[in-house]
Amino acid sequence: MKRIFLGLLLVWALSPSFAQKKQKVVIPFLSDITIDADLGEWDVMHNVAQESNWFYQLAQDADHLYIAVRVDDPLVQHMAARNGVLLTIQSNQRNRDDIQFLFPYPDNEVKRAMRSEEHAADLDVKTAFISRSRGYLVYGFPTVPNGLLALENGYGIQAIARMDSEKLFYEAVVPKSLLDYIAPVATLKLGVYDGFTPLISTKKVVSGGSRGRYGSDRGRQASRSKDKRTLTVLLETTLD
Repeated sequence: MKRIFLGLLLVWALSPSFAQKKQKVVIPFLSDITIDADLGEWDVMHNVAQESNWFYQLAQDADHLYIAVRVDDPLVQHMAARNGVLLTIQSNQRNRDDIQFLFPYPDNEVKRAMRSEEHAADLDVKTAFISRSRGYLVYGFPTVPNGLLALENGYGIQAIARMDSEKLFYEAVVPKSLLDYIAPVATLKLGVYDGFTPLISTKKVVSGGSRGRYGSDRGRQASRSKDKRTLTVLLETTLD
């Protein structure tokens, strides 16, 4: 019963707002970023929707796109640990799928095993979800096979997440050569995945609107309670 109540609470409190406007941002150039989820190199973190639930920042160098996330809110932490932080690079070609990168990624087998285990505190649950991630879930990269990508891989994709001081820290890097963003202007969606919205944003199976995409039209018809967390940000930027 406790698990059912927690699940219902998460669904209500963390229902994302889909009626988003693109925020035009300039991604700064940073050097010497180490992917260790320490975030010591990041001077400024953006407060998502000024809610103080989670924070993000992007950076780039000549060859890489870097992402940093810090999650302060316990409910959003649980969702991030259980379902992952999702980066989407939206395609600007009609028949080309979006690129997606999800981590942490504890698969269904891990989640089933977790339900049968006893944990002393929610912090232990979050840490266990992160530590049992079996790889990165990737989709739409032109030169990377869709599906589960090993944590140690030859593509230069890397992410690390950890719990510390009652906060969740996440850091990732994606080589620009894998993004295939076609035009200099790129639209990125960064967020904590809710675990319910269809993940694969394929354009080939969508009919009658964008029901199958992350951030679908159905959400634009719903009002958003001020008590619900914002889970995604939509960013328009230039990758030099």
